[in-house]
Amino acid sequence: MTVMVAATEVVVVGAGPVGLSVAVELARRRVKCRVVDRRAEPRPGTRGCTLWQRTLETLDLMGLPMADFASRAVSYRRRVYHPFGGPELAVELREGNTPYPLPLLIGQQETERALTERLRDLGTEVERGVRAAGLEQDAEGVTLTLDRATGTREIVRAQWVVSAEGSHSMVREALGVPWHTRRFTGTQLVQVDAVAHGLPGDGAGEAHLHLTADGFLGDLPLPDGRRRLFAAVADPDPGDRSDPSVDEVEAYVRKLSGVPDIRLRSPRHSWRVRLHNSVAGSFRYGRCLLVGDAARTVMPVTAQGMNTGIQDAFNLGWKLAAVVGGAGERLLDTYAAERLPVAHSLLRRTERSFWGGVGTPPTPEAVTVGVRRQQQARSDQAVDYRDSTLSRQWAERPGPRAGDRAPQIALTGADGNPTTLYDELRHGDWVSVAAVPRTGLPHGVRSARPAATAAGNPADPYALAEGETLLIRPDGYLGCRVGPGDSRAPARYLRETYGS
Repeated sequence: MTVMVAATEVVVVGAGPVGLSVAVELARRRVKCRVVDRRAEPRPGTRGCTLWQRTLETLDLMGLPMADFASRAVSYRRRVYHPFGGPELAVELREGNTPYPLPLLIGQQETERALTERLRDLGTEVERGVRAAGLEQDAEGVTLTLDRATGTREIVRAQWVVSAEGSHSMVREALGVPWHTRRFTGTQLVQVDAVAHGLPGDGAGEAHLHLTADGFLGDLPLPDGRRRLFAAVADPDPGDRSDPSVDEVEAYVRKLSGVPDIRLRSPRHSWRVRLHNSVAGSFRYGRCLLVGDAARTVMPVTAQGMNTGIQDAFNLGWKLAAVVGGAGERLLDTYAAERLPVAHSLLRRTERSFWGGVGTPPTPEAVTVGVRRQQQARSDQAVDYRDSTLSRQWAERPGPRAGDRAPQIALTGADGNPTTLYDELRHGDWVSVAAVPRTGLPHGVRSARPAATAAGNPADPYALAEGETLLIRPDGYLGCRVGPGDSRAPARYLRETYGS
């Protein structure tokens, strides 16, 4: 049976962490949004289990209960590399200038649970057992065909469709979007979560990465006492699509760690995959937008795919909500313009650093250079949008530049009460920060000034001059920095940002 249903503003296809993040950002700005997922139940398993610092900041700004969330996780303190028989290389993962100095190790099912509960609190439920089967778009919207597990077919009219379906995106394929793929032939990744007896050197929150001529072994702790063990090795049978047995993974762990008597017990979530990197030609096609693995798929050994996808969602969410509310569509062009270079950079980094036991291995010295170069980039805090058309640097001062992530800071709100930048950003609005708060700012901008202890302090990350203003985007990046004497610049900047 085919039925026509009422039109909606946005349909998000896919209810993994990325799709849920887009939906949360839309729902907290009161956009009418449907979220559909072809699976009858959330997908089980730990899968993407590393959350870097910037992603934790993002989840906080979305309104997730971070203390409860962190209580279910392991604090990820350091990585220890064992490169080709060379000396160990320990990398501390703690970072300053953030409320979340350490990344967390937590199963993806927990991340999805927390996002689903946040979305429910905002009044939106995920519709499960609903598969996107086809679409047509025109200048006014998208006609989307949805097939329910009950056999009902729905024809939905939406202003916008967001594909968060993963690498096998029906939306992307229906649009004919170019999909550029590089496959790492001859190698495979096998992994399992298991209790590992006899595996040495596992301190609290400590991961070990072994690089040998035969391949790469990763070992990191999980909250339930198991270890995530994954091995990138030569592929003896590319046609084998079965999940690896615990004995197969155990053999690789013994070989690559050099410890012959390791035993794996209580295994869960074994997995075999052939590795590839893929990226779409663009992230926006008319009224359809791609996020996460539907936009670019990165091999999982870098622990960056889910994190980068959540950042895609956070960048897109406020912009799409603004356009639904009447802003000019060109604002959505900045989503692709800002996030596509991030995807290409991530793919290049993984291709430079990957070793899977095939070809000529890198030297221990090359590994050391690569690890040091990538240390800061791992947290995704190094991403900036300085080249974006939304970034306007009108005052040359110390501190963050237009397009940089805005660090957390103590503020005094417009009502005179203590607050912080994050407290203000959780409202989903822009935040204006000035030593003397500006008046006459448009609706949707919250005004604050640095707390008295920070104002005028050279050590303050903002170091504001008298009359200077920072206008911080809803996603926590600095949109413009305005010097004294140009009182109309912030309002002009916002008109240009939202104009048609």
